[in-house]
Amino acid sequence: MDASTELAEKIGRYDWFHTIDFGNGVVSRGHCTAEVLRAKADCYFSVSPKGKTVLDIGCWDGYFSLEALRRGAARVLATDHYVWHSPWNRGSFNLVHERLAPELEVRDIDVFDISPSTVGSFDFVLFTGVLYHTRHPLLALENAASVCTDVLVVETVLDAIKVPQPAMVFYPGSELKQDPSNWWGPNQLCVEAMLRDVGFANIAFIPTPIPRKWTVFDRIKQNPAITPRGVFHARRGS
Repeated sequence: MDASTELAEKIGRYDWFHTIDFGNGVVSRGHCTAEVLRAKADCYFSVSPKGKTVLDIGCWDGYFSLEALRRGAARVLATDHYVWHSPWNRGSFNLVHERLAPELEVRDIDVFDISPSTVGSFDFVLFTGVLYHTRHPLLALENAASVCTDVLVVETVLDAIKVPQPAMVFYPGSELKQDPSNWWGPNQLCVEAMLRDVGFANIAFIPTPIPRKWTVFDRIKQNPAITPRGVFHARRGS
């Protein structure tokens, strides 16, 4: 058995969320396509991580940690806990770490345990696809902010988008995509207000990119079943 075949067999043991290219034609077939991941990475890193220290909270398979390194980050700490201790488990990330980025620093830590005393401080913090999965979203955001010295990137499901004031919808069961780990759907005003509350004065918003001719919100007009999502780049100072 050659090395590529052996690697492909190992990759096939896991259910991947991220589509990741391991080279030589070996690719993990994730639930999130390479096209979507590239578009998201270009959005998240529209503020360059080059030369910066980066913390990736809730990294899952590690695609965006890899991208931070590829785009010149000086140091990247990849963290997760929920996914790595779920049926998805940590095996896929371990392959990424071993085969593609042994220089990644790794920490198994829950978002509610993140603080300057546990992980230190970072120039650039990724907090993407995590906020709405937390039972206490403002506390989770406060923890992410506490270790961020410059740029915090938040990506989240959005709801209550027609409400003209900060608001958040609570999902007590599996109302959102039949997933009981989805707890909250804030609107844009709510996320921006929370970011200001935890110390960020400069906040930019765009809909989460989908590689189509329509934005997320344009597509919702065409298909109300599509859940809106948004990306927030928050920076300290004016």
